[in-house]
Amino acid sequence: MNKATRYSSYFGNNLKSLNLRVGATERVLESIEPFYQRVQILITEDHPNMFRIKGHTIFIGQNLLEAPGHLEKALSKIWYRERNETLFVQQELLEEVATDFLVYLQTGDLDIGDPKSHLKTALLPVKWPYVIKSPSAYCESPWKQSEDYEVCAKNQDLSALESEVLEMSLRPLILSSWIKSYKSLSVGERYQFTRGISAMLRHEYNPVLSVAGDETASTLARASATLKNFNHYVTSSDLGKTSNTYRIFAAKFANELQSRGYHNAFAEASFDVLYVSNQKISTSGPAFQEFMKIAKAQPQTQIALRDEDNLWMLPSKFPIPIKTFGQIKANRTIVEKCGGFSFSYVMDYSESTEKLLVVEHCDPKAQVYYNGYLKSGAEGFAFENKGMSFVQFHLPSLLMKRDDLAQVLNVKDFIKNRDVDSTSFKSLGWQEVRWDKTANAYQPKAYVDAIEWFRF
Repeated sequence: MNKATRYSSYFGNNLKSLNLRVGATERVLESIEPFYQRVQILITEDHPNMFRIKGHTIFIGQNLLEAPGHLEKALSKIWYRERNETLFVQQELLEEVATDFLVYLQTGDLDIGDPKSHLKTALLPVKWPYVIKSPSAYCESPWKQSEDYEVCAKNQDLSALESEVLEMSLRPLILSSWIKSYKSLSVGERYQFTRGISAMLRHEYNPVLSVAGDETASTLARASATLKNFNHYVTSSDLGKTSNTYRIFAAKFANELQSRGYHNAFAEASFDVLYVSNQKISTSGPAFQEFMKIAKAQPQTQIALRDEDNLWMLPSKFPIPIKTFGQIKANRTIVEKCGGFSFSYVMDYSESTEKLLVVEHCDPKAQVYYNGYLKSGAEGFAFENKGMSFVQFHLPSLLMKRDDLAQVLNVKDFIKNRDVDSTSFKSLGWQEVRWDKTANAYQPKAYVDAIEWFRF
């Protein structure tokens, strides 16, 4: 930097490895199209987590330089910015995904490491909306932007990151869909697609897409709109009119997003199992620990926990505010409750779940286990929790008898008494109530499967 300095052995010791990294990146990028100008790299010791690009100059801290992937990412960003002429509202997200793909082309993987945790980005199956993160979870993730390492390392107020966390949370979902679509092309199509990247970056896109949602919309609604914009950006390119390969890729990309849970940009979160607590959830509490253990053992099952304020998408330990979501749905919902409840209470869940398990849990010292429920449904729950009172409802069936059951104020008494002369009871069409010795619970045989299992 135009200063007289003492001799440093740094480059003597590191120039070979730096040349290998820069050379490998340069060969891949220039095989597509050469750089326009020479690039300068400045390594800083006093700001070890710095990552800034100004024009054709890279400012990179010692820590990020030594961690894999960040230098390659910086070179890819300069090459990208030389070519990107598109006006797109999600420009920063587009840059991250496009340059991630360029890094992937060099090694066949996305090996960008965190110098502190030594975690690396991994192209694992991810689903919508599980990718949505809070600023704290974003900072712990190796998927954060290289530019954000310095902010996250200071461990100060992260509110400044909130606006970009929304978009950057989508990065692993979009990139994994992008790369899987690319890998499904034939060898010839991959070659043509890679050679067409420059044209893709320069091409104009019509119509110009609006900002993703407004500030009054929920976070999930804005994230959903962002994903819709990005998908539209890829699939509506004029490049599709001239390139059959690009048309194939765009179709595969849209299908891949759909297979990962994104459907028509609905601001909706959908899970396999949702646990609802009327009390504030503690991450050290028995219920949270129980579901966390299950989530880690069954990563393919989407499990979420919620209280009045927050929702946890396990196995992440960081909560997302409930106001983030437009609507929350689940195939199966669990509610722990102490005291009686009416059918009207049960019907309140009819638009958000198919099966509702209501567990009578009045003793805070009594542990409730859910591993059996995740594996075998209500029968498994009954077998694993001896003596615990519960009812499982099938809400689509229950809705058929909404009017007949509206007057029932106490479901427990209603089932225990079984007044066969009651119009409400007759509406369920119970023919027989079977006692299952293995589960120690009752399973009604009925015309209407509104109540599937129970025990009191």
